[in-house]
Amino acid sequence: MKSKKDVVRDSPTNGSTDKNAAIPRQSLPGSDTPENATNPLSAYKSVFAEIFSKLMAFTLEDEFDERLGGSIEFFYNLKEGDSYEFDPGNEFLFLSWFLLDDVDADECSLMDTYLQRFADTTSIQETQVCHALQETHLTLLEVIEVIPHKSMRLRDVFLGEEFDVVENAGAEQGFKGKLLFTRVLNLGDTRFLVGAGMFLDRSLLEGIAHFMTEQFQRECETHERKTFREFLKENGELINWWIRAWEKGELLELDEE
Repeated sequence: MKSKKDVVRDSPTNGSTDKNAAIPRQSLPGSDTPENATNPLSAYKSVFAEIFSKLMAFTLEDEFDERLGGSIEFFYNLKEGDSYEFDPGNEFLFLSWFLLDDVDADECSLMDTYLQRFADTTSIQETQVCHALQETHLTLLEVIEVIPHKSMRLRDVFLGEEFDVVENAGAEQGFKGKLLFTRVLNLGDTRFLVGAGMFLDRSLLEGIAHFMTEQFQRECETHERKTFREFLKENGELINWWIRAWEKGELLELDEE
């Protein structure tokens, strides 16, 4: 299996790479309502919207440029000679992975760095939201039911879990039966989509599931056994590799190392 340590760290991006472009503030349903003062969950939603914006800006600090370039190459499985147009305003899926799942040689993520660096200025609620984010991972979900502009019922195709997510912007009836590549945040007893997601046709389910199951089995054979949830946390980018190969009409095959 391709390892990030084998990736050249020079940035593969071409064209517009303005990292100072405005990072939109992600808001969650109800985060701007007056009830925030008395409703703990609504208060957490508001805290999340603010801290998420700070975290996205942190990932784009100049000091992380070299790491960013290598991570873009790794997340998108770019080959020598490939170019990639990096637009921070449309890269929430990648940036969330870069912040939460991508680790350096010391197994330290950018979220770990953020919490260490700003421990004295990060509120208790912000810290709790950050820790909840650290528990998330990329996965593939099937849209079971939709209440337009309110919520979606989803099933994790790898873990078999079924649950509802509060989602007012992306909840459209036409998404029922689709697949959704994203990550889910659990705040209290309520779940939300984090950052962004990619809707896919359900016909891709068998191919992606077979590929990821095969990679999981290889991982368990060559390394310490782990749960599928742990595998997704450490290897969620593989889903993106398969999707990009499919978009290019290629069959994704990885080395067994």
